[in-house]
Amino acid sequence: MVDSRLVLALDVMDRSRAIEIAHSLRSTVFAVKINWPLILAGSGSIIGEIAKITRVICDFKVADIPNTNSLIARFARDQGAWGIISHSFTGFESIRSVVEASGDMKVFSVVAMSHPGSDLINGNYEKLMDISEKAGVYGYIAPGNKISDLASIRKKTEKIIMSPGIGSQGGKASDAVKAGADLIIVGRSIYESSDPVKAAEMINMEILKSETES
Repeated sequence: MVDSRLVLALDVMDRSRAIEIAHSLRSTVFAVKINWPLILAGSGSIIGEIAKITRVICDFKVADIPNTNSLIARFARDQGAWGIISHSFTGFESIRSVVEASGDMKVFSVVAMSHPGSDLINGNYEKLMDISEKAGVYGYIAPGNKISDLASIRKKTEKIIMSPGIGSQGGKASDAVKAGADLIIVGRSIYESSDPVKAAEMINMEILKSETES
């Protein structure tokens, strides 16, 4: 697999285009993150198709009762996903069910978000991290465009942090890496570019430069 810290948020709704983009960026990104729009526009089998090209992270933000969570996580795992993103505000039993059903699939817990109005979740990140830690998650989701939140979360954990909010949401990859992000999520700035490969390569260069400056 490619040596990159960049995760492509593939929030398109055209199956053929999604596969085409995944192929073109397979040697440039660490993984492709799939969200509900692509699944709902096609079918869950797209997970397996892209998993044959590169790592797939299912951004399902699982937030239901334990039994339903288990079914969702098991489906993603069986399709070949490398990772899955789950909420933790539903409580220990709910997120623990995701971890148990995931097997070797990596579970990332959302403890802070990147959009305006996320203060309710972000203000409770310590409680959410405690729940997630006890549940045995692999890593955390923390915003790359809210550096103070990201830096505070980094101080509380040595686990992998994956950060959205870069590019179209105003965050800079270099700032997020310096604040403690391990993986950087970028979507529209890449797949809406006239040259997605070049756009991704430029972000990789920015990340690499920030590593040497840290």
